[in-house]
Amino acid sequence: MKNFLRSLRSSVSKRRRKATRRLSIQSLENRRVLAATVTAFSSSASGFTAELSEQVNTNNLNLYDTQGQVAGAADVTLRGATTGDVRGSLIVEGTRVSFIASGGPLAPDTYTATLRSAANAFTDLADGELLDGDSNGTAGGNYVGTFTVAASTAITVGLPDIVRGPGQALQSPATGSGVALQDGLPVRVSNSAGLTSLTMTIQYDPTLLNISAVQLGSDAPTGSQVESNLTTPGTVTISFFSLAPLTANQTNIIKILGTVPENATYGKAHVLRISNIEANAGTMDVIANNAVHVIAYPGDVNANRRYDAEDARLIARVGVGTDSGFVFSEPTSTTATTRLFPSIDPVLIGDVTGVDGISPLDASDLLRRMVGLPTPNLPTIPVLEGMTAPTNVTLSSTSLAENLPSGTVVGTLATVDPDANQTHTYAFVSGSGSTDNASFTIVGNELRTTSVFNANTKNSYNIRVQTTDPTGLSFQRSFVISVTSSNVTPTAIALSNSSVAENVVSGTVIGNLTTTDSNAGDTHTYSIVSVDSVNGSGPFAISGNTLTVTGALNFETKSSYSISIRSTDQGGLSFTRTFTISVTNVNETPQSLALSNTTVFESAAIGTVVGALSTTDVDAGNTHTYTLVSGTGSTDNGSFTIANGNLRTNTALDFSTKPSYTVRVRSTDAGGLFTEKAFTITVTDVVNTAPTNITLSASSIAESAAIGSVVGNLSSTDANTSDTHTYTFVTGTGSTDNGSFTI
Repeated sequence: MKNFLRSLRSSVSKRRRKATRRLSIQSLENRRVLAATVTAFSSSASGFTAELSEQVNTNNLNLYDTQGQVAGAADVTLRGATTGDVRGSLIVEGTRVSFIASGGPLAPDTYTATLRSAANAFTDLADGELLDGDSNGTAGGNYVGTFTVAASTAITVGLPDIVRGPGQALQSPATGSGVALQDGLPVRVSNSAGLTSLTMTIQYDPTLLNISAVQLGSDAPTGSQVESNLTTPGTVTISFFSLAPLTANQTNIIKILGTVPENATYGKAHVLRISNIEANAGTMDVIANNAVHVIAYPGDVNANRRYDAEDARLIARVGVGTDSGFVFSEPTSTTATTRLFPSIDPVLIGDVTGVDGISPLDASDLLRRMVGLPTPNLPTIPVLEGMTAPTNVTLSSTSLAENLPSGTVVGTLATVDPDANQTHTYAFVSGSGSTDNASFTIVGNELRTTSVFNANTKNSYNIRVQTTDPTGLSFQRSFVISVTSSNVTPTAIALSNSSVAENVVSGTVIGNLTTTDSNAGDTHTYSIVSVDSVNGSGPFAISGNTLTVTGALNFETKSSYSISIRSTDQGGLSFTRTFTISVTNVNETPQSLALSNTTVFESAAIGTVVGALSTTDVDAGNTHTYTLVSGTGSTDNGSFTIANGNLRTNTALDFSTKPSYTVRVRSTDAGGLFTEKAFTITVTDVVNTAPTNITLSASSIAESAAIGSVVGNLSSTDANTSDTHTYTFVTGTGSTDNGSFTI
């Protein structure tokens, strides 16, 4: 029914206005336009909201006034039957008018809300009619609504009122002069004892606030979690849980991170509304407490977007009770017109210390800021976008090849601007370095050619470009565009040297690389493609144009490498060639010396071979000579000699006199490198042993030989070489004819 009446009134109003336009003269008595009415009224723990049928003129509204009563009586009042007048702030959002009490939820009481209808109070925005507060169809008449806040044991979840201006981040309210501000706006719980989970939705104006994240607050216990949904601008849904019930003093469990957009309207305010709130899955009673966000810099009470001594003066006036709020910038004038914050509780903006409301200490902190003393409880006023001109313009490339078609992109223009997130336009301008502007065009941020260039005719062009930001601030710069000959592929690679000795240290230079390229002045980079057909650089590297060794080279293991090297010009064209790197042999010191036998019998004949000498040498095929040399272990060198690589005795050896001898031998290779080693020669004692064989020099004789003729000579085989032997006939196998002979 209310909507119907509203529609009817609007229709009648429009017909009457049209009739007025058709008539040049009409009695004012016949031109009555229906005034705005209150169509809905609702209350909460935070205050109340009234829905109006029409938008009202906000320039008339005030809750506070100056010493001279310039603004008039408060246009909205909220009075408790017991608690008295309630301080707060008035927020008008379209046709919705909200009063948000300061300092937390309303105390239990019966409250009366009054919206004043007067020429300097609630009037219709379209035609200036007074508020029809009593809904009797006649303009004029206050609206009066009552509601009761009952006593409750429910916990309260809410946000603190906050003042932050364009470009500033959300922070907790000040907690003392000189106390640094904490990041993030805290979600506070009045009595968190027993709380285990919390879910709620916060609605706000996305043109005035950008919420970027939700995190755990300073009192959130270990193991607790919070998640948020920020996909819909102007709405954030938050869900929190704790593994164990919270204690009563764990009140700051969630904090909201965000910033005020730089284009947010200064001085405007909106309500941060909490809805859909549920604690412990609905088993715990909970009350939501809404908050006010004012788009202003804390302490900037004269609204000029900076801190100055005038802010301190206005704060001091409110602090001593001269003014009730920050209403006009000329509070002592009876005709003041520059409005400040007449509907906002002055404590929100002027209490920069966060203690004791507005006091001389707040004014003092503003003055401290003005003289450069530390005031960490006052946030810095940012330098906003659009306040400074661009400082440079760059071009991604300033050269192009000849013979490319008209319209070829030379490079991309970009601007250096202290103002972040700016967009820029580009244009040619006259001035120094603008000679060849006509040879190019700018499309968006791309510099393009307007003709085909020939490097032989003209190889450089001069242009001058201007970049302009959205506010019209600009910067100019000239560029030289070089035209290069068409790039062709390199045709050959040369290496100044292709051999290297084995065992050289890492970093040894093998040779320098050069490239044959018909593009004079081209520069080239070199890279190793593969070594012995295996991708990678192996034991080599290239530094600049120098091929160096990085790994161990051993001629005996590998005497050559096949290495593929690529030369690439600055245009990306390349040529690859395979080189054979020869590893040259280097004579190396013999590693060890050995003697095949180190024992000899005593009384061995002079010249007897003791053993053969041999050498271990990594240089395969190397030859060695052996000599006896003085040094450790050379005591008995004189008792031996070396001939043909054999160690021989040089004197008679007697075990009983000297059972062992020491000699020192040197092995020298063909290159003169040598190794030495001492050997101990052991003399073995001769023990008499039985002969092992008897031989007869001849075993036949002529049949007519005379008795006594010699058949042959007997000899014995005996390990004891100095032994003498006697011979006799004995009986045994083969002794049949012993009697036919004599010894």
